[in-house]
Amino acid sequence: MGKTGRPLKFKTSKELQAAIDEYFEGCGDKLVTDDEGNAVTDKSGNPVFIPNPPTIAGLALALGFEDRQSIYDYKDRPEFSCVIKKAITRIEEYAEQHLYIGRATGAIFWLKNHKWTDKTEIEAKVGTYSLFEEAVKEKAKKYDTVKRSKKTVKKQSRRIS
Repeated sequence: MGKTGRPLKFKTSKELQAAIDEYFEGCGDKLVTDDEGNAVTDKSGNPVFIPNPPTIAGLALALGFEDRQSIYDYKDRPEFSCVIKKAITRIEEYAEQHLYIGRATGAIFWLKNHKWTDKTEIEAKVGTYSLFEEAVKEKAKKYDTVKRSKKTVKKQSRRIS
């Protein structure tokens, strides 16, 4: 049975990597210009920039996809998996860096939605064994060892006599 569905936009991982690299080259803060192409400045005369961060949706659009899901579909294909994973990691890196430069709220939100966590989760297995039982067993071992050593001393003293 033949394959069904739309043909792939990218035939090779190198072709996909080139398109991804082009997307990331276009990311970064963009200078705001007026209609004549002159830089817009703030009250202090500094040029105004608008952020243009790398995003999954932006990457999807740059690659010619209709939605983000197409990126994840490509990630599931062995020949493209590493390329897509690296691209997503670059976007994660951008969000992670913003945790350190004061624009953390959006970064935290993004990271949490991509399986990062800000708390330690401990998985506890429930069973019939408790710490109390463990302590009792330890005491019993000590008592048993003391009891055995007294018997050994009595047996040895009888042999000597």
